[in-house]
Amino acid sequence: MQQLRSAVAGAVTAVLVLSACSSSDSEPVTRQTPEAPRSDVEAAEAAALEAAGGKTLDGQVTMLGVLGGAELDAFRTVLRPFEKATGVEVQYEGTRDFAAVLQTRVDGGNPPDVVATPAIGEMAGFAEEGELADLRDVVGDDVLDANFSTSLLETGSLDDEVFGIFNSVNLGGLIWYDPKTYEGPTDPASWEELQAWAAETAESGTAPWCVGLESGAASGWPAADFIDEILLREAGPEFHKRWREGEEPWTSPEVKHAFETYGGTVAEGVAYGGTTNVLSTNFAKAANPMFDEPAGCFILQQATFMGGIITDSFPRLEPGKDLDFFAVPDFNADYPGIRSISGEIVGMINETPQSVALVKYLATREAGTLIASTGRWLSPNKNVDDDIYKDYFLRKAAQVIAAAEGTYSLGNSLMPQTTVDAFWKAGLDYTQNPEDVDAILQTVEDTR
Repeated sequence: MQQLRSAVAGAVTAVLVLSACSSSDSEPVTRQTPEAPRSDVEAAEAAALEAAGGKTLDGQVTMLGVLGGAELDAFRTVLRPFEKATGVEVQYEGTRDFAAVLQTRVDGGNPPDVVATPAIGEMAGFAEEGELADLRDVVGDDVLDANFSTSLLETGSLDDEVFGIFNSVNLGGLIWYDPKTYEGPTDPASWEELQAWAAETAESGTAPWCVGLESGAASGWPAADFIDEILLREAGPEFHKRWREGEEPWTSPEVKHAFETYGGTVAEGVAYGGTTNVLSTNFAKAANPMFDEPAGCFILQQATFMGGIITDSFPRLEPGKDLDFFAVPDFNADYPGIRSISGEIVGMINETPQSVALVKYLATREAGTLIASTGRWLSPNKNVDDDIYKDYFLRKAAQVIAAAEGTYSLGNSLMPQTTVDAFWKAGLDYTQNPEDVDAILQTVEDTR
């Protein structure tokens, strides 16, 4: 239990670091959430009324989350149709000290009705104590199975009970590039094909990979996330699950191989500026040399949020023309089409007519459509049409997810904080001294 609870600190820290970077370094204060089509808003109002049993409920529902500023404003556009149709006021409390606030309120006997958080480990801990409702009973098996993939439901499940459903999603494992300068494969059949191009490019004297691992207190997380993804897709989901749950050691050959595969992107001559630059460059600025004249590097691995960070830094870039991405190709032919995701899940602590109606509403295709309409997140609802995404990058990412054989959360979102810290540091240490891989992995194993 304590290990599950401690995982929240790492998950929320990483999310808040990302939020801080995108707000202070890249996201314009004036960025507005686009208005959803009136027909979609009316459909959401109808879905909300149906979720409330066809009647006005009035009253309030409290919701604790991590959103603030423009992101919270965007999420409120999803909540407004529910409030209008049901008469229920959603009192959303966003905090950067999410773990402490939630624990204090639970301990004080005043928990929020609904929780929306990226900290899946925290939710699993409460589910283990019986604090969270089984959403299969609340929402219904038919609705959940019709709207969410099996792998997403499994991520928010414990002992066959669904304690949380995804509310928004980011897709990991994307290769960002400038179509005007990048001449490598955009639909490589394998990782080996992509790295063969990278090797040729490095031999010509230009570093192929753009990499930045600095992120303040969370420095090293970009390396850890990529290694995590590589392990998932090289060793397969079953091994990956056993590893993140502590049943497979960090010193296993599979984990070592994932580190070494990652190492092929940060070696001297392969990563822009060499090891010192990789370690000192903030992840939000890692793509900047891609747009130098001549380009200093050509490709960057990062999740969907990177598109907004890059275009905010270079507002004249035209998506699809000056900046694009393709999905990281398969690492192992035995595990094709696997993708990694992160995002918020919604769970219910207090079961009231208002909280039941809200959670049922958020599980609908109509609410998922409004999530997509914000231009900030992917919707986890598999029935949301791709054309609802006006943002080029989100629309393309939605198509990648739709074509995936399976989507899985990264392991470090569920690990104890001490292990997460050691993982982040291991990414930095390996980047600097890859020859010490065995000792580095033993240190993480000892920490675990």
